[in-house]
Order: sequence, then structure tokens, then C-alpha cells
Amino acid sequence: MSKSIWPKASSLRVDRSLAAHTAMGLVISAILYIICVSGTLAVFEDELGWWERPNAPKVTETEVTPQLVTNAANAVMEADPDTTHLYLYLPRENWPRLVIGGDDGLYSADAEGNPVGAYETPWNSFLINLHYYLHLPTSIGMIIVAIFGVMMLGMAISGFLAHPKIFRDAFRLKMSGQQRLGQADLHNRISVWTAPFHILVAGTGAVIGLFVVVAFLLAQTSFGGDNRALTEAIFGSEPAPDSTSAPLANIGGAFETMDDVATGHLPFLIVVHDPTTAGQHIEIMAEHSDRLIYSENYAFNAQGAFEGTAGYSDGEAGKQIAYSTYRLHFGDFGGTAMKLTYFFLGILMCVMVATGLNIYFLKQSEKGRPKPRLAAGWSAIVWGAPALMIATLPLAMLGVGEVLLTVVFWIGLIAMTLAGFLNANASGIGVIIRKLAGGLMVLTGVIHGAVFFDALSNSIILASDLGLVLGGLGLAIGPVWRTPSRANKAATPVPAE
Repeated sequence: MSKSIWPKASSLRVDRSLAAHTAMGLVISAILYIICVSGTLAVFEDELGWWERPNAPKVTETEVTPQLVTNAANAVMEADPDTTHLYLYLPRENWPRLVIGGDDGLYSADAEGNPVGAYETPWNSFLINLHYYLHLPTSIGMIIVAIFGVMMLGMAISGFLAHPKIFRDAFRLKMSGQQRLGQADLHNRISVWTAPFHILVAGTGAVIGLFVVVAFLLAQTSFGGDNRALTEAIFGSEPAPDSTSAPLANIGGAFETMDDVATGHLPFLIVVHDPTTAGQHIEIMAEHSDRLIYSENYAFNAQGAFEGTAGYSDGEAGKQIAYSTYRLHFGDFGGTAMKLTYFFLGILMCVMVATGLNIYFLKQSEKGRPKPRLAAGWSAIVWGAPALMIATLPLAMLGVGEVLLTVVFWIGLIAMTLAGFLNANASGIGVIIRKLAGGLMVLTGVIHGAVFFDALSNSIILASDLGLVLGGLGLAIGPVWRTPSRANKAATPVPAE
């Protein structure tokens, strides 16, 4: 018999690890599940913004010229002459848009650089703020989300320690028979095969979120409490401000110079700091498709002359690693194929979190201590969170803003959870909300396709609407490969029903 690569485990260590794993799961599962669902959708942040406003002018990468960025910059200053920053978001392959603006807001622009209306994507903003901050104040919310990332890493470690045979049974999946064993097999198999992914996602999420805390501690211990000195050490220093009035910087010249200093790298954002002042300077962020860094930042003076880079592509190793966490976290590399891979793995992560608590409720029922109300409340969260994210889509299409979408989501989720708790039928409430979610997906896809029929010629818009309709039909119809027994239906929520 071959020797296992997993070290022999004492029963005491296994029991303690399992207790820790269960305790953490009970404490964090609800919020962690919401973070996982929103993060899975946020992989397509750019595409969702395009889907939400498909009638905005299409501008491709090849249409961006020095004259275009000059026209766009002048238009921003005309609309917002007192702005302290000028932003030009340039087209990318999966986002053929030109968005411009300043402190007073952003505008969609046409291929000549003329603003054609406010750039508003309330649902996309709602989703991103949910995943990043849980709709809390940004600094507090980011830290809380990061803490959940750390706890998810802890759950991964305790889960492996609690199951010494987890690798030996990696190819075992029992979906028939006793429901708890089927749920446990599904949970453990997903945990094994997606472990590199959810450790990567949890780890990078924790790093991003805890940057505020780490930066504060570093500023106190290594920079004498000077936060600006720390920021300059990481991101580079900026020229001293000078508020003396001056003509707008030569943005077109700087953009033209990019062809020489960043050959083969696609600029996607131009920022003018303190425009129309003597201290103004230009920063152009460019994507390095062969690297994981978010961007390399190229600095130019007011005359459009190149002054240097921030060093994210060739500076200190720590700086390069830190600037690579975002793309690793969201799968923003490798094109559409990588995003689809992250989306699929994200769904598996959501299933893993859901089945984890399912196992607990099933085990309690087997011990003669059923918790039907709590189980039904959990079932309402499992299906209610994605259902309400879907329900807010048509509301956003009707013009409802981000604040109201946030209110609808959280009040709706609390109401669904309470309804499940009072109903005390986990399977019943889960099926109802699942079918509701499916119906809303179909309705949203059909309405969006009808309202923006001309946009269906674009493959991304067409694929999104078809995905909503087909995915909604799948949820509404439900699986056809098994029918749980009556006893199992009453015992626990089954997210796969």
C-alpha cells in the first residue's frame, strides 16, 4: 500500500481543527458568501459597465489620437474649470468607450472628444461598492472585507487539518445516499481542487484591504508618522504645487510621446494633476499585457516632455508585487478566457461556502438537535443574495440610483432571511427564491435585449443577454438529475436544488 503524502493526524488535532473550522464558518459564512457572490460578478466589471450603457458612443483604441485627447481635455475644462484633476479614460479591447471628466463627474464622449451625456452605471457602482466595502464607509468597509479574507485563509488551513484524508479522497464524489455525506463530499472536493484559487483570491483581497492598516503602521514606525512620506516612498513623489494660473498642459504632446517611451503598451488613463496651474503635470497609465502589474505610470511635465516612470514594471520587487495584486484578485489578465475561468471558479467558491453551513445543519439534525429556522434563514441568504443582485438590474435600467439600489438589496435580504426564519422550511424557501431569481434573470435579459436591440450586434451584449435568459431558465426549472427525499427536504437547504 502506498504511503500517504499527508502527515498522520492525531484525533485531538483533527477534532480541534474541525471545531475551529466550524466555529469560523458559523461566524463568517453569511457575509463571506455575499462577498464571494459579488466578487464573482465583479470579474466582469468592465463588461457590466458596457452592458449597462450599451447606447454610449463606441470609441476604439485605434481612434484615439493626440488631437482627440486634446479636444477631450479642453471639453472637460470648459465644463469644470475649477477641477483639481482631469481624467481621460481611454478605450480598451473589452471596453470601447471614451469617458472624460473632473471633480464634478464623468461624461461619455464621442470619437471627436465631445461629451454627449453623463457617464452613469449605478448597478456597476452598487456591485463594486458591495464587494469592496459592503456599502460601509470606504476605509472601514475595506478593512472589514480584508479581515474576512484573512479568516477565509484560516478556514482553508483548518479545513485541511480537519480532514487528513482529503487528498486521498480527491476523486471521490458521492451525490446520492445520505444527504450530509453528499454535501460533505461536494464541499471537500471543491475545497481541494480550487484551493490554489481561493487561497490566491483571499490572500490578495486581504493584502488590498489591509493596505490602509499596514500603511498607517508603517508611517508610524518607519516614517515618523508622516503619511505623505510613506506614499511618496511607494508611489513616487509629485512636483510641488503651484497655483499660479497657466495654459492647460500639452496633453496631446505627452500622448504622442508615449509611442516612443512605451512602445507596445496601451495607455488607458490620462490624469492631469492641478490643471491650468503652473504646478500641473501629466500622468499616463499604460497596460503591460505581458505583466501582472496593474499599470506602469509615465510622468510628463506641462510641456508634454517625458520625465520618468513610477517603477511598477522594473522597480523594487516589493513595489512590483504590490501593484500586481489587483489583477491577480480579479483575473484581469489573460483576456476573456481568464475572466470566464475566474467566474467559474468563483461560482464553485460560492457553492463551497454554502455547502459548508449546510453540513453543519444536517449534522445537527442527525444528532437530534435540528435547527429548522436557522437552516431556512441560511437558505434564504444563499438564494436571496444573488436574487436581489439580479432584481436590482432592471431597477437600474429604469433609472434607480446606487443609493436606492443599496437600500433595496439590504432591506430585501433582511426581509427574505426573516421570512425564511419564520417559515422554518429550508428547502421550500430556497426553491421559491431560486425560481424568483431565475424569472428575474429571464425578464431582465429579454427586456434589455428589446430596449437595446441595436446593441445586440455586439457579441458581448448578445452573450450577456443570452446568458441571463439561459441561466434564468436553468434556475427556474431546477436540476433534473435528482429529487431529494421528503426527509432531506425538511432537513436542510440544498443550494443545488
